[in-house]
Amino acid sequence: MLMDVESILDERVDQYDLERFREAYETQRKRGSPSAIATFNYGTALIRSTKADVVEGTEILEKLLREEPDDVNKRDYVYFLAIANARLRNYDRALAYIDILLAAETHNRQASQLREIIEKRMRKDGLFGLAVIGGGAVVVAGIVAALFASKK
Repeated sequence: MLMDVESILDERVDQYDLERFREAYETQRKRGSPSAIATFNYGTALIRSTKADVVEGTEILEKLLREEPDDVNKRDYVYFLAIANARLRNYDRALAYIDILLAAETHNRQASQLREIIEKRMRKDGLFGLAVIGGGAVVVAGIVAALFASKK
C-alpha cells in the first residue's frame, strides 16, 4: 500500500487528459466562474505535469481552498496541495498540509503514508532537519486552520 501512495508523487498526467481538463476549465472560465469540480480536475492534472504546471496547479488549488465554501472537499484540496508541494520539494509546506489533515483525521492512513513518503524523500534530499524548523509550515497551518475555523 505504501508503494501506491509513493507512486502518486511521481505520477505523470496523460497530455490528452491535461488538455481535456484545461479545455473544460477554460470554457467555463470564459462564461464566468468555473465550477469547483472543473477547477479541481484541472488543478490536479497540472500538479502531475511539468514543474511550471505544478506551480500553476498549486496556485489554482490554493485559490480553490480559500474560496470554495464547501468544507467537504477541502480535505481533498489539502491532500493534493501536500502532493504538489512535495513534487516541488517544498517539503515543509507539504508536511504542514499533511499535519492539518492528520489534526482533523488522526486515523487517516493515506495522509500518514504520504507523510512517511515525504519524510523519506526529505532524508534522501538531505532536507529533513531544515523542514522540521521551517517557518513555512507554521504559516500554511495557520492559514488553513483559519479557513476551516471560519466555515464553522
